[in-house]
This record gives sequence, C-alpha cells and structure tokens, in this order.
Amino acid sequence: MIRGRVLVIDADEWTSNLLKRELANKGYEVDVCGTARDGFDKACHTVPDCVVSALDLPDIDGLWVARRIRTEGGPVSRVPLVVVSEASDKETRVQTLNVGADVFLDRPVSNDEIVAQVDALVAMARRFRPQSMVAGEEASSAPPSLTVAFRGDLSSFPLASILMMLELERRTGTLEVSSGSGTKAILNISSGLFASSEVDETAQAPIEVLRKVLSWRSGRFVFRPREVTSLPPPRGSVGALVLEAMRLDDEQRPAAKR
Repeated sequence: MIRGRVLVIDADEWTSNLLKRELANKGYEVDVCGTARDGFDKACHTVPDCVVSALDLPDIDGLWVARRIRTEGGPVSRVPLVVVSEASDKETRVQTLNVGADVFLDRPVSNDEIVAQVDALVAMARRFRPQSMVAGEEASSAPPSLTVAFRGDLSSFPLASILMMLELERRTGTLEVSSGSGTKAILNISSGLFASSEVDETAQAPIEVLRKVLSWRSGRFVFRPREVTSLPPPRGSVGALVLEAMRLDDEQRPAAKR
C-alpha cells in the first residue's frame, strides 16, 4: 500500500537517491528534483504529502522553495515541508522556519530521522483532515470544527502550519498558545477566518498577536471547537495574515542589523 507521495529537492544525486530508497522502503512514492524551480513546479503539479528540500540548491535555495510553496494559492500551500542543511546558524534556522518550513534538520542527520519526520508530519496533516476525507470512515454528521479538538508542543509543530490547517479545514474555535515564559495568546477563529485575538487578556490586532506567537519556539497550544454564533464576526484570512506577519518580520530583521 502506498502511504503517500514525497518530493525530495536536492542537487546531490547520491544523497537524494539514498533518501528516495529509504522513503520507498517505508511505502512512499517519491519524486526527486535537483533545483529549486523544478522542485517548486513539481510540488504545484503533484501536491505531495510532504516536501523534503535541501537548503543549498544550485539555482536559488530552500528558503525560496518554502516561501513560494507557502504563498502559492491552493492546497500546495499547506503541504508539510522539511528543510535540511549541511551547516547553519541560529539565524538561518529561525529564518527558514519563519518563511514556512515545518522542520529544520542539520546534517549530519540520518535518513531514518528524516523519514521519521516525514511520517510525523504526514500523520499530523491527515489527523486534521475532515473525517469525510479519510478513506474507509463514515463522515461525521457534525462539521469538523465542532467535533475535533487537539493540542501539542510548539517545538514539534510550528504554529504557522497549525494555523494554515485551521483555515484549510474551515475550523471554528479558540486556539490558545502559551509561550515557555508563560505569556498566553488567544486566537478566535470562525470558519477558518480570524475573529478576534488577545495577549494576556488584552485585545490586540491579529497581525500583532501573530508576530508575537510565531516567534515562540517553545510552549504549548490547544485548539477547542466552538459554535460559530459564540464568536465575533470573522475579519480576515488566517493564511494571508500569517504570511504578512512573516514578511514584516523578514523586513525588520535586516533593518535591526543596520
């Protein structure tokens, strides 16, 4: 049985072929591309279950791949993404996660670990799908937003990916996010759109709350379903605001160095 489809973007044929073999042994169908542009085009065409991209590529880089996938319209923007680098500093890791990668791995890293990350991301994405999309299961009579709650650790599941999935599934409910230092943010979401947001019980604009919580690398989150009628009217796209928050942080980071 095919477990899913994975796209590997890496110019090193020996490295990519070894990873392809490991993924195939685990039941995945695997496509391999050697450049950022070819990889992005392939992702848009096939919409894989996960993308594994090297950071260093001959034409552009893995940052470009992550940003283009996350800003592309349609289902490909929600595809889980693992970025692997030969050597990186903290700033590079943070930047890669901010532009949309779900997991950043430093080489040397075993193919077993990469495959395990792929397994975890694919499984997480499928858990968040509506029950009607899961083969062999009967669809729930209630919409997914009223039946499915979940929680997790920010170090394992980046918040940007969680928010994108909430929009994709058109969930309605409250996402509570707590940082490692104890700061708490509340994001109320109505049918996949932002309704209201606050930090430590003080109402703030969603874009400002997002810029705070997307920078948290440790902490916890929990999503609790609610009735649409119990929330304020929706005000804006979750995905659009997430990408705008990332863009603003990217622009501010170089300016802070000058």
